[in-house]
Amino acid sequence: MKENRKEHDEEIIRKMMQPEMKKAPENLKYRIMHQINTEKALTPQKKKPGKESGNLLREMGAIFGSMYAVLSAMVIGAYLLQGKDFLLTPQFIGPVVLVASVFSLFWLMTRLDAYLKIRKK
Repeated sequence: MKENRKEHDEEIIRKMMQPEMKKAPENLKYRIMHQINTEKALTPQKKKPGKESGNLLREMGAIFGSMYAVLSAMVIGAYLLQGKDFLLTPQFIGPVVLVASVFSLFWLMTRLDAYLKIRKK
């Protein structure tokens, strides 16, 4: 009898609470999915590892552009100070080759570093 009364009381409480319960709007699912998609769009995405050709060209342009600027300054300085005959002497060609070698080695090190970073990921 107590169980019967307990069930009856619970049913009465449910009936009393039912009109008070708010029903979810019909477009709730659409709004939740829209919010999830918005959050996905706003969170930063991880880049896929791959070759970055733009970065490679930018590095080459910066390094070899600097090299040609240094070589141009050397040529202009040597031409103004020593004359055009000095440009073909070993005393001038040696430093030109050294500058070109240093910049090329620097470019090689940057490419190796980029390769190792990609491989580490």
